[in-house]
Amino acid sequence: MAYVEWLHKGGLEREAVGGKGASLSHLLAAGFAVPLGFAVTAAGYQRFEEASGVGERIRRLLTDSPPTDAAGFRSAAGSIQAWIDEASLPADLRSEIADAYDSLVAMTGVACAVRSSALSEDGVGASFAGLYESYLNVQGQRDVLASVKRCYASLWSERAMRYAAARGASTGGEAMAVVVMGLVPSETSGIAFTAHPVTGELDRVVINSSWGLGEAIVSGRVTPDSFVVAKGSLALVERQISEKEVAVFPHPDGGGTVERSLGPDRSAAASLSDMEVQAVAKVAGEVERHFGLPQDIEWGMAGGEIYLLQSRPITTLGQPAATAQVQRAGSQSA
Repeated sequence: MAYVEWLHKGGLEREAVGGKGASLSHLLAAGFAVPLGFAVTAAGYQRFEEASGVGERIRRLLTDSPPTDAAGFRSAAGSIQAWIDEASLPADLRSEIADAYDSLVAMTGVACAVRSSALSEDGVGASFAGLYESYLNVQGQRDVLASVKRCYASLWSERAMRYAAARGASTGGEAMAVVVMGLVPSETSGIAFTAHPVTGELDRVVINSSWGLGEAIVSGRVTPDSFVVAKGSLALVERQISEKEVAVFPHPDGGGTVERSLGPDRSAAASLSDMEVQAVAKVAGEVERHFGLPQDIEWGMAGGEIYLLQSRPITTLGQPAATAQVQRAGSQSA
């Protein structure tokens, strides 16, 4: 296949499958629990740009009228996203994605997550976290193809273009890979930071969690529970349980998600037991040791299994110092 790479192939690199796809591929190869899936490569995006003519229109726009202020970015983003929305995926790209999705269904079931994986995303220097789109509980070839194209469009959102410009990055050379992976029907989801994101302490794992899919946390619909764990001993040193009034679940009729209100007993209950907190912290520490840098990890728990959905370097820490300390911590705990 020219435009699809399976994540379990292992060793896939950022230049082909973007930051998210590369990270997940390496985690799978290392034996971590990651949902099976495939990546529509950056070459697929480039094929779309060339076949539709959108790429030439983007280059001409950015050359003739490069955006320099808020109004310019807003106008450029609106034009580019409209062009992508109007364009069709070329037949060869559509066919490869559809065939890969059918194979994924045979392995994992019909529901999947379609997640943006830009080439510059999830790097040591800049994360681009939250700038690109992801779609959950996507079912059927038509909706998967439409979600891939929406991920392409998110590469050119106003926020993404402004963030890239602020960091001195050229949006003209960017490309978007897309990860399509089996959906984890998470009972609890969350984020684990293998260094304290506020204090910078490298001997702490900070875990945020809530009921259902992680979309409730990412979108800010709930204030998650928060736990702080000592990295070496896995001792729970802080525990804050929030009122989690809603949760997001896969829509029972298929396609998309649904938000449900939680009763007072459920909303006030801890979304992770102390043993589950320690289990998440243990896996997070193993991921950090694998990559050699403090990590920002998205995870979901279903049937007692912790699945890794994403891992990126924490970009707010001093990385050379952090790397040295992580390596020392790893040698001491080995």
